[in-house]
Amino acid sequence: MLEQCEVLSAIGDVAIGDDSKPSLHVHAVLGLREGSTKGGHLLDGIVRPTLEVTLVEAPGHLRRRKRPELGIALIDLDA
Repeated sequence: MLEQCEVLSAIGDVAIGDDSKPSLHVHAVLGLREGSTKGGHLLDGIVRPTLEVTLVEAPGHLRRRKRPELGIALIDLDA
């Protein structure tokens, strides 16, 4: 999607991956110019002119580990 839109809602987390680097996992709902909405995983985007974000620090570090049997990386609560 290459059009200007408004972030109506966004929620997610920052977790350390198997590569020891932080990674974002964000779900967003975007308001489009003609009045409709689109929602889902936010993979990338460009912010202009601004985006207000509130970050809340978790009491512990979140780790995301690859689950080969599922083909995805999930938060590991035992890490």
